[in-house]
Formats: sequence, structure tokens, C-alpha cells
Amino acid sequence: MTRAEALERVVVHVDGGARGNPGPAAVAAVASAPDGGELTESSAYIGEATNNVAEYRAVLLGLELAR
Repeated sequence: MTRAEALERVVVHVDGGARGNPGPAAVAAVASAPDGGELTESSAYIGEATNNVAEYRAVLLGLELAR
């Protein structure tokens, strides 16, 4: 697989969590090529949220990175 072909596919890892439920929450996402090479990453404090909201917001962040 060439690098150009690999960039047509992106692997995204996401996580979100809150300290308390609800509590202070943060999200993170890493986009990488299928061969494991990191393309970009991002993280953010999202304020007071539940753990479920943090996980969902992490998915949205990951989709934005993949786009």
C-alpha cells in the first residue's frame, strides 16, 4: 500500500472522561494512518459534563480530525 493509498483511510482513537458524573470533563482524539503513523491529534477541556457526554464529544472531535 502506498502512502497516498494509506491516507485515503484513517484510523481514529478517541477517549473522553469526567471526574465525577457530572464533573470537570475532557476529550482527546488521535488520527493515524493504517500503518500506525500519527497524522494529527487534539484534546480539549469541555467544562462540566457527564462521562457519556465526554465520550460522545470525543467521537465528534475524532470525526473532525478524520475529515
